[in-house]
Amino acid sequence: MKLYFMKEDALIHFKSNVENNLKNYTLKDNNWVYSKYENPFEEFKLQVPDFNLDMSLEKPEATDYNNVKIMYNNLKSISDSQATDERFWAGLSHTILWEFLNYRCKINKTEVTKEKILNNYFFKQGHKRSLILNPLSRLWWVGRLVYDENNENPYYALEYLKTDFPTKVLSLFSSNYTNNPKVTRAVLVALNELEKEYGKLERKKFLSVVRYVNMLGGVIILDFLSQDELKEKIKKYFIEKFIFS
Repeated sequence: MKLYFMKEDALIHFKSNVENNLKNYTLKDNNWVYSKYENPFEEFKLQVPDFNLDMSLEKPEATDYNNVKIMYNNLKSISDSQATDERFWAGLSHTILWEFLNYRCKINKTEVTKEKILNNYFFKQGHKRSLILNPLSRLWWVGRLVYDENNENPYYALEYLKTDFPTKVLSLFSSNYTNNPKVTRAVLVALNELEKEYGKLERKKFLSVVRYVNMLGGVIILDFLSQDELKEKIKKYFIEKFIFS
């Protein structure tokens, strides 16, 4: 499958003219893009397997869990640097993943606003936050940070994100520690095991765990701990604070 990124000048053009193109984003195909700007894309040098993202469920957000695996499995070969480039994700959203974005963002079912298009088809927030808000880059980066190539089930850490995916991801992946896959996996596995034992974690408890790991990262070098050691520290903190307090 050929991939295309949006050229820098085209990116500036389309981001600057979102308000004038709102109705175009509700169209079933992307032909309008080429009529608005001559030759807006450039072919990405790397070819990847043909793939389609899951669009099978009535609630589009419920496909995120599956689509992390599909996206990352097929785009593992791109570099971290390429995966932080707005031009890459803008290119995909305006070409081969046009139909998926229409589905995932409910473009035809809700009011289309400038804010909605900028957040979903481009990067509108700060760079790191945009990687998590953008529905395409979010799938890839969650995959990048949970994938464990040494495990028979490399996506075992994804289980905690099976429900309420967008909310959990935004809270978890806004922290600096989640730049480290080992730490990310330890947090997600700990939370999943705690939920299995004590039931669904209410938001206050969930955020308390997130704050604890942030605090821990300022006190010790998390890299010095094994994934299991960090997982057990998180569970111990939770049990002492909320179960035996």
